[in-house]
Amino acid sequence: MKKNIISIQFSNYCFTPTLFPSLMVIFLLPLLVYLGFWQIHRGDSKNQIQKIFYQRSVAIPINLNQIENINLEKNYFPGIMQGHFDNQHSFLLENKIYLHKVGYEILTPFILNNRQELILVNRGWIPQSIDRKKIPKIPPLNNKLIIRGLIVFPNKTFSFKQINEKKWPKRIQSINPDFLKRNNFQPFMLVINTKQTYSFTPLWQPVTLQANRHYAYAFQWFVLSFTLFIAFFSIHIHRL
Repeated sequence: MKKNIISIQFSNYCFTPTLFPSLMVIFLLPLLVYLGFWQIHRGDSKNQIQKIFYQRSVAIPINLNQIENINLEKNYFPGIMQGHFDNQHSFLLENKIYLHKVGYEILTPFILNNRQELILVNRGWIPQSIDRKKIPKIPPLNNKLIIRGLIVFPNKTFSFKQINEKKWPKRIQSINPDFLKRNNFQPFMLVINTKQTYSFTPLWQPVTLQANRHYAYAFQWFVLSFTLFIAFFSIHIHRL
């Protein structure tokens, strides 16, 4: 027999909630509301990132051959550099989708003229072969180049332990500051965001999920919380 924990009478109706549904609502309702506000916060953060990105991406390019210390304040600024690619040691960033096709982003080290620093360059997207074991061939560029792109500091995201492949190019699952440091790269990448002779299909964006999506998710959480609230009261209200 279900035991009522309270009984409230008003007009010709009586509200008599039972224990277990009440505990469920006490737990779930704050959680659903929290998730809604969390998604709103995420959306606001994405809007702020997009705003900073658009403001900085139209600035005067920074010459990376002349400036040695590039800090996080230069994130999303245009950059320009002279040197040549290390064609033998490219990385393939896996599971990148473009036009509903799976592929890789090509990451190739770039050696600056008259300096020893290595800067990892995101050259864009190429499709993955039907046979995943077949590694795509990356056409070498042996001449000296002047390349332009955006300075991008990768986020400190969680990543699984990378499989240490022996053959080049090597496939990797993610890019983060630890990966750049471990491979003796500068703490930022240069991302080619326009089609160039030294690039592939531009794919990178400052955010992977737009702010509007987060706001839509927030609306869904709030609707669920409201539905739960109405359902709880509807079930436990009885006419006298």
